[in-house]
Amino acid sequence: MALYRRGPVFWWKSRLRFSSVPSHHTMVRISLRTASPQQARSRAAELDLAKDAMMEQMPILRRNVKAEDMPGLYKRAFERELDRVIMAQFQEPGRVDDHLAFNRHYARYFTLLATEPQVLDGSLESYEELRERGLNDADADALTALATRHKRQLPISRGQLMEDLREQGIEPGERNLAASGRVVAAAYRNANIVACSELGSPLAEGDIWPLPPQLDWLARTEEKLASASHGKADTNSDVTPSEESVSEEEPAQVEVPLISAYAQQALAKKINDGAWDKGRIRDINGAVAIFIAANGDLPVNTIAQKHLIAMKDLFPRLPVVYGRERKNQNGEKVRETIEEALQRGDDLREKWNADPIAADAEGLPYVGLSLTTQRKHMTWISALVTHLEGHDPALAPKALNFTAVRKTLVNPKKQGERHSVKNNQKRNAGRLPWDRDELRQMLETPVWYGCSGLWNRFEPGDEVIHDGSYWVLPLVISTLARSDEIAGLAVADVVLDCDIPYLHIRENSLRRIKTVSSTRKVPIAKKILALGFRDYVLAMKQAGHRALFPEFEHDTMEFDKCFYKDLFGPLRSLVFPHGTSRKRGRKDVDVPSIRTMGFNVLRDEEERTGRQVFNKAHRQGLGGHEPNDTEGRHYDDDFEPHQLVELVEVLAELLPEIPRRPLNLRPSEHQKFGKPRGRRKKPTAFC
Repeated sequence: MALYRRGPVFWWKSRLRFSSVPSHHTMVRISLRTASPQQARSRAAELDLAKDAMMEQMPILRRNVKAEDMPGLYKRAFERELDRVIMAQFQEPGRVDDHLAFNRHYARYFTLLATEPQVLDGSLESYEELRERGLNDADADALTALATRHKRQLPISRGQLMEDLREQGIEPGERNLAASGRVVAAAYRNANIVACSELGSPLAEGDIWPLPPQLDWLARTEEKLASASHGKADTNSDVTPSEESVSEEEPAQVEVPLISAYAQQALAKKINDGAWDKGRIRDINGAVAIFIAANGDLPVNTIAQKHLIAMKDLFPRLPVVYGRERKNQNGEKVRETIEEALQRGDDLREKWNADPIAADAEGLPYVGLSLTTQRKHMTWISALVTHLEGHDPALAPKALNFTAVRKTLVNPKKQGERHSVKNNQKRNAGRLPWDRDELRQMLETPVWYGCSGLWNRFEPGDEVIHDGSYWVLPLVISTLARSDEIAGLAVADVVLDCDIPYLHIRENSLRRIKTVSSTRKVPIAKKILALGFRDYVLAMKQAGHRALFPEFEHDTMEFDKCFYKDLFGPLRSLVFPHGTSRKRGRKDVDVPSIRTMGFNVLRDEEERTGRQVFNKAHRQGLGGHEPNDTEGRHYDDDFEPHQLVELVEVLAELLPEIPRRPLNLRPSEHQKFGKPRGRRKKPTAFC
């Protein structure tokens, strides 16, 4: 519907139009030009006296607006806007339907202006947001048109706001204008709603989005006071109108949680509902800790854009690794705080800036979080705000623009051999694969050939323990699977009673998977079965375990991190104390590099044999990638294990000839995460 009625915009223009009548001072200046010198001196003296009198009578304005000023500001704005709208309706009484539509659109517009002005940018994203809020196409179009129009033609006159503040005895500074702007927008909203009632067609309940409690309270207070002033109060009540307005209209005091407390509430609910897993605890706590270090532990409803910017400004100052546990002078375990990490980061930055070559030779830690980590921290703060908006919108902060903050994130300053990042792509964008012989050396170690005990897995001995440290790495190599997919397998995910035993990689109660395409059935290589994997699975099932590798199940740490910390990290350091042949600067091949190598091996096999079973679609199916090309789209159904078994057997050839040992499980009391306390002898590096 076209919005052609002369409504509030017309009246704002007319009210702001300057008068053509000369002022008193203008008339005095004109008369001085035509008077004699003596008359001019006399009249100038009179004018100076008048100026002095005016200066003496000018009221002293308060510098800050207060809560008790808000009802008065609301009342003035409400009456002014209602008068404008009703007068416009009188001027064109035959356009009732147009007036109703116009008032409804403006009521919605001013509701958003008072609560979420970022939705009124007139963009396509804002239009989609309006559609998601229940508006039909016509209403969303009309509201978007208003938003576009008022980018150039402000809906609330700045001059009018300044006049209102001066009338209240308040200095019209920028902070006071900002504080009163939302109150005036709420008043204009309600004036348009009341104007519909004056036309005899009140808006349906729920047709206009509600105001937050603090603004809604102003409206209800004004209605009560207006009712009492017109003698409409309940005369049969024992409570006088003034007492009633005080006793009933005070807003309920809602306890606003601090962001630290609310983060824990949101975590508990999300985990209990199944929306998040326990691994999110570390993510949320880490992001909130940085936010608090930048701004303090704020009530959630006071969070503003400047607080997000302050948090973002700490990212370049933090060392890459921070918050680790250490022992203090008394031998007590303490964890590095964010404030301590920032101080350490500042000291490190000075050394890097002073002499980068010496700092790199000394192996000083890098400073500045990676772009990926920065985005992750902002995402988790955004997730908390979204959760608050969905559960208690009255307490949710308004006008937060996370997109703008993300666009200002920058890559850390290059330090030594640290890989620089440009345009969100690494200079060496392709991840290096493992060297096949070097990966084989990782498995020709005591973990698989004989160690000196459960807590000395890297020391040569006569014992082999069958647990996650024994099985996960060979399975990762022979399946193209991610380490968390293997380490987080449930016992029920291993299917043995079939012609081709397989692992059903899927989301389970222990961990999630990366994408929907990651769900797949991966055959188990004969080499793995020959080592006694079937017996191990049956033993875990008989012991009543849910997790296939219970020693990697931790309350907050994810399975791949447990695997890396318990086996892969220390094993690589011991086998290659100076790094592998693929090491670049301080970055060496890692667990994901095994998948890169596996894909390369299968691609080479296709080139060597020309067989279709090794083509890209089969490789993507085994690795859990989404087929995104013409070749991949020919395979609409998931691959069955028998279609992938040849790929697995080729990958299994990368494993050394590990001797089979009788099944030897961990003691039942140690079939869980954790190790006994106490200092253990540090294993020597392998030669």
